Formats: sequence, structure tokens, C-alpha cells
Amino acid sequence: MDDFKVEGNQRLEKSAVLSYLPFEEGDEISDADLNKALKALYKTGFFDDVQVDLDGQTVHIKLKERPIISSISFEGNSKISTDVLKGEVQIKVRDIYNPTKVQQDVERMKMIYQRMGLLNAVIEADVKNKTRNRKDITFKIQEGSKKYIENIRFEGNKEFSDSDLREKIVSKEHRWYRFLASTDTYDPDRLNYDKEYLRRFYFQHGYIDFEVLDTVVNKDAAEDNFDILIKISEGTRYKVGDVSISTHIADVNVNDLKKKIVLEKGDYYQASLMEETIQNLTDELGREGYAFVDVQPDFKKNKNGVVNIVFKIKEGARVFINRIDILGNSRTLDKVIRREFRLNEGDPFNTDKIRRSRQRIENLGYFDQVDLKTVPVANAPDKTDLAVTVSEKATGAFNVGVGWSTYDGIMFEVGVQERNFLGTGNIIGVTASTSDSQKQIDVSLTDPYFMDMPLLAGIDVYHILYDYSDESSYKSLTTGAALRFGWDYTERLRQTMKYTLQRDNVKDVDSSASLYIKNQEGRRITSMIGTVLSYDVRDSSIMPTTGYITSVGLDFSGLSKKDDNLYNRFVRLNLNATRYFELIDKWVFSLNANAGIIEGIHQPVRINNAYFLGGSNLRGFESSGAGARDMVTDDALGGDWRLSATAQLMFPLGLPEEFGLRGKLFVDAGTLGKPSGDIDWSRTEYSKKMRVSTGFGFLWRSPMGPINIDFGFPIVKEDYDKREIFRLNFGTGF
Repeated sequence: MDDFKVEGNQRLEKSAVLSYLPFEEGDEISDADLNKALKALYKTGFFDDVQVDLDGQTVHIKLKERPIISSISFEGNSKISTDVLKGEVQIKVRDIYNPTKVQQDVERMKMIYQRMGLLNAVIEADVKNKTRNRKDITFKIQEGSKKYIENIRFEGNKEFSDSDLREKIVSKEHRWYRFLASTDTYDPDRLNYDKEYLRRFYFQHGYIDFEVLDTVVNKDAAEDNFDILIKISEGTRYKVGDVSISTHIADVNVNDLKKKIVLEKGDYYQASLMEETIQNLTDELGREGYAFVDVQPDFKKNKNGVVNIVFKIKEGARVFINRIDILGNSRTLDKVIRREFRLNEGDPFNTDKIRRSRQRIENLGYFDQVDLKTVPVANAPDKTDLAVTVSEKATGAFNVGVGWSTYDGIMFEVGVQERNFLGTGNIIGVTASTSDSQKQIDVSLTDPYFMDMPLLAGIDVYHILYDYSDESSYKSLTTGAALRFGWDYTERLRQTMKYTLQRDNVKDVDSSASLYIKNQEGRRITSMIGTVLSYDVRDSSIMPTTGYITSVGLDFSGLSKKDDNLYNRFVRLNLNATRYFELIDKWVFSLNANAGIIEGIHQPVRINNAYFLGGSNLRGFESSGAGARDMVTDDALGGDWRLSATAQLMFPLGLPEEFGLRGKLFVDAGTLGKPSGDIDWSRTEYSKKMRVSTGFGFLWRSPMGPINIDFGFPIVKEDYDKREIFRLNFGTGF
């Protein structure tokens, strides 16, 4: 073969076409080689038609190129930005034109508009032919008007009010303050999810027989909005009776397995405890070598509202995971989703691990919906595929915040954050804030799976100016960087490690300040390594009602040459624990205890590293209002240890849940250690007597963000302590 002749190529150069062929000029060519060349050119996906023939010593290649997309534009969109729509469509410029994919993107955009309540949005793809076999695509959009939910009512609910149930679902009634959200617009898909949320809520409270009987959606012809009626059957609320285990598997120690049951006889049934028990039993059997077991609860209900539960353990079918397919992710990389699975391809099939995998993918916060299904493998009954389909949502945010507190005064904050940078799952953010007492800029980067391992890694760079002129007659300027690592031992036990390198400057010390503070003016470098171990069994990290969280933190500063005039050298220990009790529905009692101690190494602890008491950790007292104080200058001097505790009751006020207002009663207590270093005790007032305050307040989850109002009254104090009866904090972002 001496030559090639290529016809029909408009965009691809002849050399590019020839690069796909399995032979070169001078090769001997057979019919089989021509067939391979034909398949190779089709495989590129660039051509609708290919012909390859040999005429004497010349190879003739006739092509019909597929058109490519030269531009993508949007017209008529005002309620959804072009940038958002570009991120949602799957076709891209320079892609091969595919009418099916274009129509899929049309349907996808319609779904996005539907979730915003724009049910009548009309979207059409206008495709125009261009030179050189190219196509311009313009999505022409008629958005229409939003269709709001005016009322959500329930029928059949006796134990929980309509307002209680409305709080548990995602769909909301239209209110003026929801102008930044879309949950008050009608979305049929969201309504289906609401049914599942109701089921989970009732199951968690012991209503095993709960059912959603029907949903009736009525459209108001005049207002063009919707009324929703959800008909339910609550059934009986059950308490746990006898709990036992039944199995025919040889060598299984039932008595040992009973220790893994967390359901208690006499308590109301809770679905979360049922799931935890199944997980415990499955894990324990797995550790004993039983990979293929099926743990199923068998309910025996009686008329007295008691349910006896038998966990039946049997050997399950030997089924393995064949393949895990991920669909619907146009931005998020496959590996970001795949690493959240609790099982891998080739592992034994495990229903509970599949359920947990779905939860972990949902918890990423990158998706509106996550659907995980099993797909049988043809001619392989011992194998199954897993298919997870996701619907992505925006993960970037630009926040501007304003606020005010009795301590910080007016606060202003602006920040940019992307929680799924370039689809990698990495988090980047830049935040700047200013107030009367603090000015700060912070840049952070976090990789939750550093080097594709279950290891969080992050870095922070910051510059902070603290103004303590009112409390202690000085300012502190801190510039530094921190490197963070974190990992989970279990689903509840987590550890973080952090290395910090920063420069602290105690500056602008008032001429009338305490001599103790004047002696600390100047710069110091902190080279510190720290760790925090936390254990969290709360039912919610946002609004906990039961469970507890504990943590212990240890910091060591001194990773440098020993130079007492330049480097901070100390060791610090912090302990914290909070326990939550739901006394009755929505009445939550909590107990918190906090302890911290810092000890200088061959040097006193500087005031900017000391502990202070008052304000947020001891309401009824000013910030730094309790503890050692210079009698002459009135400066707070801090302490080398602190103990504090809080007992608090949060309760509803009988107002509609839509108001988001709750009341609280509290008792705070705390005491502070002595200042570190040389103190002129002749002019210093100090007592380590426990201070105690009590009071009441309100928490308002307002449209502008959470607002905390506290009225605190000291009942055990010293005469020189500074009191603060009223304290208010609020902030918001938009």
C-alpha cells in the first residue's frame, strides 16, 4: 500500500484521521485490516458513516462527520442565572451533537424550574446549523410565574398537631420571609420525599403501623396556588416488650449477641435504635466470620400497645456486589461518591451497609436527591449491581452577614465558599469580618479525603486583630497558619490533629494599664501541635434533643528552640461534655460542663493565651467580668484554669412553629484560676469562689438568622465583678 485518500473530513485533519488506523503506509493490508480500520474509526464517535476500501495500492476512506456543538446559550431566564443552568446541562461546547442528550437537558432544566415552583416553564432547544458541520444551541425559556403552597393540612393526626407535622417535612407554606428559599413552591417530587419524612418521624416515636393514605392537591383557580391535604393513619404507639434472638446457625452465641441490643424493654419503640441494633448484630456476626447473614426483626404486636421483637438471624443467599454504577453526576467526580460506600465491588451483599452508604452520600450535601437501587446481573444469581442516581445542586455560596451583640457591637462579614471545588469534594473559602472588638480575614482549604484516603486534611491562613481595650487595656494582633488532619475511628468517634504556627503581638497597651499587662507587650511566636478526640451520639448536630457529645483537647506549644524571649511555651488541656434529655415533646433539658487548664513551660502564660470568665460562658456577667482584676486600672487579668457548667431548659412558647421562637431557662456557674506570672497582689482582687447566675431568654430562628436574647442575674458574685443583665446576639447571611 502506497497512499491514503481521505474524503468528507471537514474539521479533522487527514493526519488525525490516519492516526486512528491500525496500519501505516508501506504495510501489507488484508480485508481483516480494512475491517479493523472501519471499527476503529467508528469507535472514535466522530463519524455517522465510514467507508474504507482498497483500490490497488491506495486506501480510500470516505467519512461523514458528526456535527459538533460550537456554542450553547440561554434566552429568557431571569429567575435562574445562566451560570447555574450551564452547570446543570450535560452537553458542552465541542461535544458531538446528540439530539437525545439535548432533549435530556431540556427535561433536566424543566425539573429544576419545577423545584422552584415554576411548573409552567416552557423550554425549547433552538438548533442552528453553522459552517464546517457545527451547530449552535440556544435554550429558549419562558419561565412563567411561581406556584406557591398556600396551605398544608393533615387529616387523621391525633397525637401530633398540624404545626408539629409541618415542621417535619420539607415543603412549607408560602410566607413573605421565605423569599430566599424555594421550599414554599409546589414540587410533586418533594411531596413524595415528605411522605418518607413523615414515616420516619412516626416510626421514631413508636407508631409502627403509620401510613400515608393519600395526598390531595387542590389548585386555587383564582390565586393559581396550591392547597395540600395529607391523609394519614397514625395507628397505635407501641412500647418495647420482650426482645430476643432466634437463629439456627450453628456455633452462634446468642447470649453474647444480646449485649448488642440497644432497645430497652418498657421504652417507646424508636426506629433509630432498631437500625442501630441490626447494625450491631450484623457487625458482630461479621467479626465472627459470618459474612452472609440476614438479620430481620419480627414484630409481635398486642392490643395493649406492646410489641415483642424477635431478631431472626439466618444465613442469607451468597450474593456479591458485581459493579457499582454512578449516574447523574455531571460535576462531581465518581470517586467522591464512590468513597462514601461502606462496601466495594466484590464484597458480600449487605443491606444495612447499603442503607448507610446512601445516608453518607446524602450527608455530603451536594445532591438534592439520592436514589440507590440493586440491579440483578443476567445469568449470575450470586451477583448484583448497585446503581446510585444523584441529582446535583449548587454547592457554592457568596455570603454577606450583618449582626450586633452587646459585646462586639455591629458586626459585618463577607465570605465566599465552594464545598465541592471542581467536583473533587474539596472545600475552599475566604472570609473577612469586622466588628468593634475584632477584625479578621481567613483563607481555608479542606480535602476530606486526602490522597484518596479516609483522612481529612486542611490548611488555614489568618490575620486577626482583637481589641481588648475595654476589658484589659490592650490589643492583640495574630497572624498565622494551621495545618489540620482528621479521621474517624468509628461512625461516632473522631480525632483531629493540628499544627499551628503564628505570631502574636500584644500592642497598643494603654498608658494607664496594669503593670502586669505592660510587661507582656511585644511579639511572641507560637509553634503548637494539638489534638481533639470527640465522641458524638446526639440525634442531631443542629437541634439535638437526646444523646451527648464529649471531647478532650490537648495542645503543646514549644516545638522550637528554647528562647523564652521569643517563643510561647505551654501545655493546655480542655475537656467538654454536653448531655441532652427530651423531657416531653420539644422540651429539651441539657447539661454542659467545661474545664480547661494551661501551664507555662519555664515561662508564665501570656494574657492573650489565658482563660477568661463571663459573657457567653457565664451569662449575667460581662465578657471577662469575673476573675482576677487590677483594683487600680480595673483591667481583667485572666487565669490559668477555668471551670464552667450550664443547666438549660429549652421549651416551646405555645406559638405557631412558623414563628421559630423558643424560650429558655438557665443556670450558669463558673470559676477562674489565678493569672500566670508575677502579680502585684497588693493591688489585685481575686477569688476562686464559684460564681453562679440564673436567668431566662429566647431563641428566635428568624428570617435574618438565629437571634439569642438572654437576661442573666448573678446570684453568687464578688463585689468587683462586672455584671451584665441583658445580652443579645444575632447575625445572618444573604
